[in-house]
Amino acid sequence: MDTETARAVALPQSPWLGKAVTDHLGRPATVRRVYEIGGQHVAVLTSALPAAQGGEAIYGEHVDLLSADGKAPAFPGFRDKLSRLADLESALHEPGATEDGARAFRTLQQTLKPYQLAEYRLRQALIDQAQPGDRLYLTGKDWYVTLASLDDHPLRDLPRMALRVRLEDASLREESHILERHPDGIVELSTLTMWPTLGLI
Repeated sequence: MDTETARAVALPQSPWLGKAVTDHLGRPATVRRVYEIGGQHVAVLTSALPAAQGGEAIYGEHVDLLSADGKAPAFPGFRDKLSRLADLESALHEPGATEDGARAFRTLQQTLKPYQLAEYRLRQALIDQAQPGDRLYLTGKDWYVTLASLDDHPLRDLPRMALRVRLEDASLREESHILERHPDGIVELSTLTMWPTLGLI
């Protein structure tokens, strides 16, 4: 995973703000924030679908993958291109793999890389700015947590990969075994599926 860090700059005048959009998976969402990071514009979205239907309370996506106002995305077919990339990669490990196939894989990989990393880079940049007391959202569990404390980061040029957070009561009721091991409800979790709520939720 690329761990390049970059500064996220809010774009309060972005024409995407407030738009109802469809993401590259076909899910309806609303653009709530837009940031520029590493030369790419990335939207923070809130889903129009409940978690039970595959929605996420908050997540991010490169604006070029979003469709809105009846218009196709600026970079169409991202999901199909990801599938094509996986097929090309698989073919590299087959007998009879060719240099042409390897070249096609590398070319498509470089084309897709900015879009694949956009959400990750923005999320890590925002997580790195989080302070104790900030509320965070866990996409994998559809849970909310509060940042409990910050230990001194040994290498400040690297993003935070784990944080100590306090689980909310609903999470603890759902996973009661956590309280047996962590009576105070404070656990250390990976930031890979963690989003700051940015006051949106």
